[in-house]
Amino acid sequence: MIDIHTHILPGIDDGARDMNESLQMARLAAQDGTTHIFATPHHRFYQTYLRQEISDRVNALQREINKAKIALTILPGNEVRVEADVFTDWDDGVAGPLGKSRYVLAEANFDRYDLATEALFFEFFERGYIPVMAHPERNAPIQNDLSLLEPYLQRGGLTQITGHSLTGYHGQRAKQVAEEMLRAGMVHIIASDAHHASRRQPVLAEARAIAAKIVGEAQATAMVMSTPLAIVNDQLITAEIA
Repeated sequence: MIDIHTHILPGIDDGARDMNESLQMARLAAQDGTTHIFATPHHRFYQTYLRQEISDRVNALQREINKAKIALTILPGNEVRVEADVFTDWDDGVAGPLGKSRYVLAEANFDRYDLATEALFFEFFERGYIPVMAHPERNAPIQNDLSLLEPYLQRGGLTQITGHSLTGYHGQRAKQVAEEMLRAGMVHIIASDAHHASRRQPVLAEARAIAAKIVGEAQATAMVMSTPLAIVNDQLITAEIA
């Protein structure tokens, strides 16, 4: 499996506290069947790093993972907060895509999704990128009205729901909306949004199994394998892949 959303880099944001915890998370992910993980620290509100600095830290973590003989590949990215000045940050190099791909893991404010937010998501397309909306099932306006996503999806935007929403960790409402989105064909990728080794762990197998009961084995497996693999390889994701 391939996990496009984690906070596995040590000491950067509200994720792994130190290298030891990063290695614990890496071990858990590998044991669960994950082969590739994108390290996607929040691009703001915590420490701010340039894209190259994130890549350097990913390389340092990969060296330690290799020393520990953990079969896991780490790739650089960001969880990009979509707010009015996001493209100032982008142009300053403190927010970037997933690896060297055209895909951007983009997060709306949990309490806001309006026409201005939608326009910012659409600007990624104008810049030659494809946004992957992080955990829309946890966004309050979207929870109340899934039709808010329709223009975004029609434009070609992708969605990533969090595995822990399906397992109930984020509460009944997030679980319910995640399931509704699956039934409505509004989900492309399941990721862990892992933060720690003890809670919000980097695991996907249980969520994949839950999704399979809703959309079938083939589609649920694609959400954790072939679709995120297309991001790793910077291939165009089509409806058939999702």
